[in-house]
Amino acid sequence: MNRDHVIDLLQMNYREIKEGKGRGFDKRVAYTIAQSYTAKAHHFSDYDYRRMEEILKAELSVFNLLRQPVRGLLLGMMLANNKSKELDIQTLLLDYQRLCDVGFQRSSYSYFSAYLLLFTKTAEKEFIVRKARSIFEELKSHHYFLTGAKDGAISITLAQQEKLESLTSKQIAYLVEEYYQILNKNGFYKSSELQFAAATAAMLTGYFSHELIEVIIRLIVDLKQIGIKFKKSLYNNVVTLAFLATIKEIDFQALRGYLECLEKKTNLRFYKEFRQSLALSLMIQEEMNYLMKDDNLNMSALTITMIMAQEASAAAAAIAVSMAAVNSSS
Repeated sequence: MNRDHVIDLLQMNYREIKEGKGRGFDKRVAYTIAQSYTAKAHHFSDYDYRRMEEILKAELSVFNLLRQPVRGLLLGMMLANNKSKELDIQTLLLDYQRLCDVGFQRSSYSYFSAYLLLFTKTAEKEFIVRKARSIFEELKSHHYFLTGAKDGAISITLAQQEKLESLTSKQIAYLVEEYYQILNKNGFYKSSELQFAAATAAMLTGYFSHELIEVIIRLIVDLKQIGIKFKKSLYNNVVTLAFLATIKEIDFQALRGYLECLEKKTNLRFYKEFRQSLALSLMIQEEMNYLMKDDNLNMSALTITMIMAQEASAAAAAIAVSMAAVNSSS
C-alpha cells in the first residue's frame, strides 16, 4: 500500500472502532488500536471485538485489574494479530498468572507482558518468565525508583531475544544501562521512557553499538529539520527507526508524507505530538514490511515479528500511562 492508502485504511478502522464498541474511547486509544489493524492490512470487526470482550469478561473475576483503556488496547492488538479464539484469551490469562507467580506485580501493565508471551512457545515460557523476572530485578538495581510494573514488558522482551541468549541477566541489565547513560548524554531525559528506549536498543543489537548511537544523533537532527521536536513520547520510535537505518537506507523525508496525510485526513487536529508519534510508527511499520520481504537481510521473521509486537505493546502502554495520568489529575 502507498502512504495515502495506509492513512485511508487507518482512518476507516478508526471510524469503525468509534462507531462500534469503542465509541467512548479517547481518540489516541482508538487510533492506536486502528494502527494495529492497519499494520496487518486488516479491517476492524466490531462483532469480533464484542465477542472477544465477552469471552474475556467471562474468564475474568469480578475484581480484576484489566480496565479501559488497557482492555481495549489489548484486545485490539490480539485481534489484529489473529489471536481471536477463546483459547487465546485463556492463554493470555494463564500467562498473566504465570507472571504473577514469579513475582511480577498484579497490574494492568502486566497484561501487556502476558500479550508478549503469546509469541513464545509454550515449552519455553517458564524459562522466559523466570529470566525476565531476574532481568527486572537487575534493572531495578540500576534505577530503583524508576523501575515499576510498567517495565515488566521490557524484561519479557529482553528475555525473549535470541541475540541476548548468551548473556546473563546482570549482563543484559548492564547493557541496557550503557545505552541509558549514553542516550542521556545525547539529549534523552532521565525517565521511564528512556529506560524503555535503552532496553529496545539492547534488544535490537545484542551488544553496545556505537553505530546505532551515531545514527540516533543524526536522526534527531533530521527530525528537527522537518518540524518534529524530540520528546519523551518519541524515544522508543527514534531508537527503533535508527536501528532500521543501520540495516538499510531509509528516506526520512518520507515522514513528511505521513505527517501531511495524518494532518489532513485524521481527527487528530489538536494532538500534534501524538500525530508525530503515529507518523514515526507508520514509518517503522513500512520499513518492517520491507524487511519481511527481503531474504538478503540477516534478520529472522521471528525477530521482526517480535519487534513489531514490542512496538505495538510499547505504543499501547504509553497511551495507557498517559491516560492514567490524565485521569488521576482530573
